[in-house]
Amino acid sequence: MLRLIIRSSDIHAAGCFTLENISKGTRILEYTGERVTKLEGNNRYEGRPFTYLFGVGDGEVVIDGHGMAMFVNHSCNPNCETDEIEDRVYIIALRDIAAGEELTYDYWLYDGDEDDEAACHCDSKRCRGSMYSPEELRKRRRAAAKKKKQQAKTSTQGKKASRSR
Repeated sequence: MLRLIIRSSDIHAAGCFTLENISKGTRILEYTGERVTKLEGNNRYEGRPFTYLFGVGDGEVVIDGHGMAMFVNHSCNPNCETDEIEDRVYIIALRDIAAGEELTYDYWLYDGDEDDEAACHCDSKRCRGSMYSPEELRKRRRAAAKKKKQQAKTSTQGKKASRSR
C-alpha cells in the first residue's frame, strides 16, 4: 500500500500528497463513498461551494466521496487520471510521480449550475481557468452568446415598441 498524506494544498484547501515515488500506470486510490442518484447528490450539496461527487457510468449515479481520493485536487496538467474498471473508479498515475508531489487529475466537469464558473486554481501553463471540460466550456460559451443575442433582440424590440406609442 502506498504511503499518502492529506495536507494543505496551494491548489485548493487540502490535497493528497505521496510520501514515496509512484511509477507510471500504478493504481493509487479508489474513489469510494455512497452511491446515490445525481439528483440526491445535488440536493445534498445544494448551496455549498464544493462537492465530492464523482459521476459514474452515464452520470446518473454519483459517488459521494469519502476517504483519501476525495482530496485529490483538479489540475489542467495532472499527474493522474481516473478510470472506471468493473463499476469502480480508480486514480491511476499518468507518469512517474516523485515523493512529495500532490496528486491531481483533470476533473473534466460536464454539468453544474448555469452561473457556476468552477474556477481552476492549478496555475499550470496549460490552465484553462475552469474545471469544466473543454466541451462543456464551449457549450456554455454558445449558451451565453445565444442568451446575450436574445437579450439584445428583446431590448431592441422593447425600444421600438416604446417609440411607436
